[in-house]
Amino acid sequence: MPAPFTTTLIAWLAALPTLAIQPTADPQPDSQPPAEPAAPAFANATELLDALAKRDASIETLTGDVRLTAIQALQGDTQRRLGKLALKTARGEDTPDRRLYAVRFTQLQMDARVQDIEEHYIFDGRWLVERHPEERQFIKREIVPVGQTLDPMDLMRDAPFWVSVGDDADRILKDYNATVHDAADGLADNPDLAGLQRLVGNCVQLELTPKPDSPAKDDWESVRMWFDPDTLLPRLYVKTEWTGDLQIAELFAVKINEDLPETIFDTTTPEPGSGWQVQVSPWRGRADG
Repeated sequence: MPAPFTTTLIAWLAALPTLAIQPTADPQPDSQPPAEPAAPAFANATELLDALAKRDASIETLTGDVRLTAIQALQGDTQRRLGKLALKTARGEDTPDRRLYAVRFTQLQMDARVQDIEEHYIFDGRWLVERHPEERQFIKREIVPVGQTLDPMDLMRDAPFWVSVGDDADRILKDYNATVHDAADGLADNPDLAGLQRLVGNCVQLELTPKPDSPAKDDWESVRMWFDPDTLLPRLYVKTEWTGDLQIAELFAVKINEDLPETIFDTTTPEPGSGWQVQVSPWRGRADG
């Protein structure tokens, strides 16, 4: 996978309870015009984040279909990946709960070309794994050091998921301005995003922008997330880089709190002699800037 896509993938598994529309491998636009914007269901971002935290606590597992689009503005390049996602909450008796994430992409669309692929991404609460079975390539990076808990925005930098933000509001609000918008805000005036209005209807939108004096100021221009106002499950995620690059995640056919096999979240390193090219990178800290 090209490096720019790997690094900008990062964002979409965790706000991740999701979208209740008919499943389809390649969703088609709705023939109906976008709904009129509804009055905000939440008075401010803190109120929304508190509600998301309560909703998040009820989710033990989540699965669904995903379409992830990466648009590189300067190159004029658009890539879409279709696949499956899974999330699980690992409850600890004497340790904090952990969120496990897994994504398996099976189709790549580039312009008019469509090809089958096998790209797997797994995060087990400490290690982020990229597994490419066709190339027999296994890359494992420690992004949460021993004894520390996950910063959800760090995972957005390093993984192809969008990460639940509701249960860590204080840490997020320390470095980011959070604003509640109408559903159409940020979509209608952008030709790359206008067609997504059909997905969000009367959803509530949360926008995060880095504060000027925070370590996150160079991370990206904004992250926008849309949630169903009744279920508070996410429907759409858009991350905008300072370069104008976009990452878009659409979620479909989601199921919640069903049993999942443990193998989905397996990050075990292949044994020597197994035929895999293995690269393991322990935690070395995060460079600022």
